[in-house]
Amino acid sequence: MVRSPRSVRPLHRPRQLRPLHLAGAVPGAVLAAGSALAGLVRRDKALHAIGHRGTGRLEVTEPDLGIEALASAGEHPCEVRWSRSMGLPSGWPDIEGLALRLRGAGPDGADADLLFASTGTSRWTRYLLTLRAPGRFGPMTTLLPVRAGGRGVLFRVTPVSEPTPSSEGDGDLPPTSYTLEVARASGPWRQVGRLGLTWSRADVADRFDPVARPLAGVEQFPFVTALREPADVAARAASKARARRT
Repeated sequence: MVRSPRSVRPLHRPRQLRPLHLAGAVPGAVLAAGSALAGLVRRDKALHAIGHRGTGRLEVTEPDLGIEALASAGEHPCEVRWSRSMGLPSGWPDIEGLALRLRGAGPDGADADLLFASTGTSRWTRYLLTLRAPGRFGPMTTLLPVRAGGRGVLFRVTPVSEPTPSSEGDGDLPPTSYTLEVARASGPWRQVGRLGLTWSRADVADRFDPVARPLAGVEQFPFVTALREPADVAARAASKARARRT
């Protein structure tokens, strides 16, 4: 009688990285190295070192049914931080940055963050960073797309008021009013709301993180997470190392 061969349990195979993860991991590692080096050399943050804090409200005027957090008209209290992203000398052009935190706009009523940077405004330049001269304010996009309703989505804020004059003669504060717009990939922009803000010369130490605090109804593409996270981790590690040395 011939015995059947003993069944052999298949060997465990390590989980393979998805191609989109790899696409973001390589440039993400480069950004991480740059953030870590800059954070250790500088005496402040590696990126967005100096900024201004603001508070206000987002009024959703044209609901977007594809994004849960913006699916109905209403207001969200918000906190914002404007900054010169690279921290270059005050007379030099720099990348304008705006961090937005919407209270209660995340999953299960948590807070949600969006990060904007100065870019072009056309179909393709909306994905390209743009330098701005000191005292100049303009459109800013989230630069990297997110997924909402099964499609790629980009957000944009555009100032609709003049900069806030400074009584101290040390540069204007950002505008107090912006539109919030949404575009599907490279499609046309559609206004969904308006930001009304009050600015302070004080700064804020909070970190804004759209990966850890997503907008309800929105998720990050794998390559975007792989691109952002290493640089954020490196910046936090550099900050801790700098604190131990002082």
